[in-house]
Amino acid sequence: MLNQLNSFNMNNVQFTPEGQLKEMGVTYNVKAQLGRPVNPNSVRQQRLAQAPGRKTGRPINADSNRQQRLRELAIKRVKGGGTIKRGRPVNTSSARQVRLADLDARRAAGTLKRGRPAGSVAAKNAIAAMRKKGNTAKTPVEPVVVVLNA
Repeated sequence: MLNQLNSFNMNNVQFTPEGQLKEMGVTYNVKAQLGRPVNPNSVRQQRLAQAPGRKTGRPINADSNRQQRLRELAIKRVKGGGTIKRGRPVNTSSARQVRLADLDARRAAGTLKRGRPAGSVAAKNAIAAMRKKGNTAKTPVEPVVVVLNA
């Protein structure tokens, strides 16, 4: 970026806040308060100083639907040992859960075969015989001849 007085370089120290403020004669403070300055003598600041633990903002309506729901969730959390079950419950007698339990049991026992099934030996031999002949298709295809205007 170039202006009429100075040419700035991105690697130059002038781009750091300390460098630019030093040129202006201002001391740089990391903990400087950003935004609008606070008047410590204002009525609001004096009220906040008298009640340091008091939350500001909108008051909570204890009878609202949200507060009732939060109360019920807190009760469920205490009864459930710190956790709340969410979502659809698992049906342990479903076909999928039975299959997953069987897979886990076989995996734990070390009898689970991994990967794709190998297939039958006869099918492998037939495919190998066709490949030897030069035919890469699994089943041979007969050519079809169509005669038009016969």
